[in-house]
Amino acid sequence: MKLKPLSHYNASIGCQVTDIDLNSDDEIIELGKVIANNAIVLVDKNITTNRLFDIMMQWGSPSKALFHDLVAQKKLSGKHWREIFLHLGYITKDIEDQDLRSAVSVITYKTDAKNKPKGMFTHGELRWHSDQISAVDAPRVIGLQSVSDSVNSQTGFLCTHDAFNSLSDDLKSQIKELKCLHKWNEGVCAPGISAEQSKILRLNMTPVDGLITPLYSKLSSGIEGVHMPTHTFDRFVGMSRAESDDFYRYLCKVIYNDKFVYTHNWTDGQIMFMDQEITLHCRPTNVSAGSARNMARVISYLNHLYPDDIPGQKFYTETGELTLDEVIALVDNRVKEEYNNIFPTV
Repeated sequence: MKLKPLSHYNASIGCQVTDIDLNSDDEIIELGKVIANNAIVLVDKNITTNRLFDIMMQWGSPSKALFHDLVAQKKLSGKHWREIFLHLGYITKDIEDQDLRSAVSVITYKTDAKNKPKGMFTHGELRWHSDQISAVDAPRVIGLQSVSDSVNSQTGFLCTHDAFNSLSDDLKSQIKELKCLHKWNEGVCAPGISAEQSKILRLNMTPVDGLITPLYSKLSSGIEGVHMPTHTFDRFVGMSRAESDDFYRYLCKVIYNDKFVYTHNWTDGQIMFMDQEITLHCRPTNVSAGSARNMARVISYLNHLYPDDIPGQKFYTETGELTLDEVIALVDNRVKEEYNNIFPTV
C-alpha cells in the first residue's frame, strides 16, 4: 500500500491510496486506519458494492439512519408512516442482500417501470452536510462508490481540521465549550428534492427539532476539528440569536475556504471514503432529469479498529439526554401531526 497527495488539494488532511490489495485482511485493516487519520481518502479500485460492504464491516458496525430502520422494521407504523415506508421500499428494492440493507443506500436519478425513484438524492445539487448531523456518535465513515455513468459529476469534500488549527487558542477553547441547537430547515440541504425524499432526509438529519450536539469533535485517531451543523443550525446554546448568528457567520468564513476543499471528478469504479465527524461533503454537480448517474453509499463505524468508539446514536436537548423511547415518541407525534394537518380527521 502506498499513499500520495490528492490532486489539486492543499489541506493537510486527505490522501489517495494506491497499490493496495483489497483481498488482504492486513491491508484492509491498514486502510481503515489511514481513513481514521486522513478523513478524505480516494481508492481507485473497481470492486462490487458487496465487497465494499464486507471491507467496511471489518472496520466496524454497520450504520443506517435510526429512524429509517425503525420505519423499515415497522416499529414506527400507522397510516401517517405509510408514505415514508413505501418510499423507503422504493429506494432500497435494488439492494437484494438483506445484510447490505443495514448499511448501504443507492444514490441515483433512475426510476423503475412505474416511474418511482430507485435511489436517494435523485436530482439537483447537495449543499455542504454530514450524515445524521444532529445525533451524537453518528457514523464514522461513508464509502461513496461510483457504480456507473458517473463521468461529468463531482463531489466536494472539506475536512475542518486545518480551519480549526488556524484559530487562536481562545477561539479553540470557545469552540470546545459550544453546543449547537438543531432545527430542520426545509429545502436548504437539497433544494428541489421531492417532498417524499425531503421527509426521508429529515429523519436522517434532524428527526425532531431541539436536539443539540457539541460543535467540537475529532476523528477516531484523535485529530481535532469542528462538527458543523450546516443546514440544521438554529443557534448556539447559551447565546442570543444575534450572538449565535455573528459567531456562526465568522465560523463559516473560516471553514468554507477553497484551500481546504477537495473536488473529485468521478470516473466509474472509484471509492471516496470520508469521515462524518469533522468532514463535510457536497454535490456541486446539478444532476438533472435523464441522468444515468448511479452511486452506492456504504456506512460504518470504526469500533473494531478503535474500541473506544462505541456506536450508538445518542440524542440530547437543552434539558439533558433523551431516551430512545422519548425520541421515538417525539418523532412519531411530529409525523402524525403533519399528516393530520394534510388529512384532518372528521
